[in-house]
Amino acid sequence: MSSIESPVVAVVQARMTSSRLPGKILKSLAGAPMICRVVERVARIGGLDQVIVALAEGADHDPVAAALERSRVMVMRGSEDDVLSRTASAARAAKAGTVIRITSDCPLLDPAVSGATLAAYTVARHAGIRYARLAFDRGFPLGFDTEVFAASLLYETEVAAKDPYEREHVTAFIWRRPEIYPSLIVDAQPDRRHWRLVVDTEEDYRLASLIYESLYEENPSFGYAEICALLERCPELLHINAHVEQHPYVGLC
Repeated sequence: MSSIESPVVAVVQARMTSSRLPGKILKSLAGAPMICRVVERVARIGGLDQVIVALAEGADHDPVAAALERSRVMVMRGSEDDVLSRTASAARAAKAGTVIRITSDCPLLDPAVSGATLAAYTVARHAGIRYARLAFDRGFPLGFDTEVFAASLLYETEVAAKDPYEREHVTAFIWRRPEIYPSLIVDAQPDRRHWRLVVDTEEDYRLASLIYESLYEENPSFGYAEICALLERCPELLHINAHVEQHPYVGLC
């Protein structure tokens, strides 16, 4: 019997109004909008029951809802700024027992890495672990980030969090308080955290596009191993966005 609550639902948070690259989630990757590629990859996570997109309300975001109609994925609209409440509303709409949180700027996410994080959380629940994620500052590349926690913890956080940063960043209330919420941090070697496989700037998008152009046609299910092999053959690709600074985590213990 599983030690986690069912169903397991991936909540993908999405909006059009990114500060550094507005509209990025509709930019094309191998002939489809980036948000659709993200959903496509998330749907392959082992142990997952459903995917739902937590999309911001408002006319600015309507084109995303239209693009997702073709993906036949459930969409829940909510506050653009209060991402915590939007994520919680999506989890409720899907009747989630366990939540996997993914952001829509991760079109190179590896379903196997996310699935391994879910599996590790499942085992660690026996030891009282309430939250699991990839390491903040080491291990897997930026853009593979996956968080797993019970929906009940999400709803607890929704009530307790008052800081605007914690409302915007969803799980900050949890990871800022490890003494209250025992956590499992998933590390990896070699350390490739400096690889920017997230899409936050035009340079990030250029790199993601080149990776898709190189790998998708031959293998639409390409993962971490194939990306590593490509970047080892063509290390110059990593120079495209190496200068881009990642926003720091505020209040990380």
